[in-house]
Amino acid sequence: MSVLATIAQIAAIAAVVGAAFSFAVLRPLNASIKALQKAIDEMRAEMKESGKQRQELEVHLAEVDQSVRSAHHRIDALEGRSHG
Repeated sequence: MSVLATIAQIAAIAAVVGAAFSFAVLRPLNASIKALQKAIDEMRAEMKESGKQRQELEVHLAEVDQSVRSAHHRIDALEGRSHG
């Protein structure tokens, strides 16, 4: 057998092994990586939305707190007038 034929056989075997490795290992890994990236993107979007909602709640809480303070002042003033 010639050296050239041996090299060709080795190259053919390497190509088959490489294709099998790609199909059996690399494709599932790539699919898993894509699925993880999608999940991360969804979590980032949810976190961003949660942050917006939290900020809106903080603003609303500050408004309610101010309203309660104002109501207490009015109640205190009314109680002061009635008790004379």
